[in-house]
Amino acid sequence: MKKLIIAAALSTCAFSSVAGEVVLHNVSVYANSTVKLDVWASAYNAYGYCHVNGFDDAVRFTTKCGEDESTFARYAGGTKWVQKDSGSKNQCYALLETVTCVNY
Repeated sequence: MKKLIIAAALSTCAFSSVAGEVVLHNVSVYANSTVKLDVWASAYNAYGYCHVNGFDDAVRFTTKCGEDESTFARYAGGTKWVQKDSGSKNQCYALLETVTCVNY
């Protein structure tokens, strides 16, 4: 019985922490009023994306590849995003695909 109670308590705690998580798909932002851009993959940019969407923090994210010679967004604090160009090295430029956000 004691093991059952402990297991139930642990399950409830795990469920509670997961229940507050929300996965946001198709991550993109307006770096100015007219251009919607994909976002460079970084923990800070994931945090910023969650923050501007009303969440406290980002707990994980997935990535996709961006094209070279393109412009993407980088978080600049508050509600600001700035544009940053990729290079032209014919490589995968990591961008945010999904971000899992949470409120504490």
